[in-house]
Amino acid sequence: MRELKKQITELKKFKTVAKDNESKYRSLFEMSDDAILVIEDHTFVECNKAVVKMLGYKNKEELLNTHPSELSPEKQPDGRYSYEKAQEMMALAIQNGSHHFEWIHTRANGENFPVEVWLSSFKFKGKTLINTIWRDLTEKKKAEQTILKNIEEKETLLKEIHHRVKNNLQIISSLLNLQANSVNDAFVTNILNQSKARIESMCKVHEMLYKSENFSKINYHQYLLELVSKLIHNVKGEKNNVTIDIKVTENFNINTAIPLGLIINEIITNTLKYGITGNSNGKIYIHINKVPNNQYTMLIGDNGKGFPKTISISNSNTLGFQLIASLTEQLNGNIKRNLNKNGTHYIITFEAI
Repeated sequence: MRELKKQITELKKFKTVAKDNESKYRSLFEMSDDAILVIEDHTFVECNKAVVKMLGYKNKEELLNTHPSELSPEKQPDGRYSYEKAQEMMALAIQNGSHHFEWIHTRANGENFPVEVWLSSFKFKGKTLINTIWRDLTEKKKAEQTILKNIEEKETLLKEIHHRVKNNLQIISSLLNLQANSVNDAFVTNILNQSKARIESMCKVHEMLYKSENFSKINYHQYLLELVSKLIHNVKGEKNNVTIDIKVTENFNINTAIPLGLIINEIITNTLKYGITGNSNGKIYIHINKVPNNQYTMLIGDNGKGFPKTISISNSNTLGFQLIASLTEQLNGNIKRNLNKNGTHYIITFEAI
């Protein structure tokens, strides 16, 4: 008899504890800032106050006993019917234990809004239920749209800046061209034309940047192809016997592209004027390869007659060679001449700035 009384007392205590736990759970459920719902047999059977507030209903009874698709537009953004997709999402949650995705729900006033959804299946009294948590993404999506708009505006501004810089450089190039055509001194004309070519090499970078979808880097293979082709045309004319071999897979930003382009401009200009003479069959190559530690190696040269081995970048006082040395230093690089082959050949190592 005492044993029976003891068992009854323990059972009462257990029921009291269970009731207290249920009361605590109910309190947490109702007071949570997150919108929480319970799904049974593909229908919302319970929800907390946050759901009622989020959807704009007067009370939970107005939205319970509904299929998720009934609180959604007919179709989701991917074009699928809400009913069909909701069935799939719930099936995945039951199959995998949980499922996470974005969804479009509809408020009581007919307004559609984005939510982040977490589904977690669990067993209760022999039934399979799905615990559902919603997070309203309206403000997040608005912030993302604002960020995207700001990025687009900055890209438009950057494009306009490159366009204007290119136009200004073209004006300077045109002025130099007019000045070169107005003087009778061949030495002065040559200097003006060299300055014009240097400006055009910078102008081409800005032109490619404002025409590109990627404003941070340019297609350097295409840049060199256009730059060298124009240099050949300017020095040798439209009909010439010079072929070019360009192998570049890397794209460079403006900080690297411009000084590297000026180096190449100086070397190729010297090649066309003093190395490949007359209408001889000339070959020019530029190969740029990436090596470890953000370093690059550029092999550049020609099959021309070359120049004396005693002359080097370091001991020459010409403006062109001084520019090459200075710009190579700007790229944290070094340059050496390969004297083992006929023609003029350089090995230049540099960093992408």
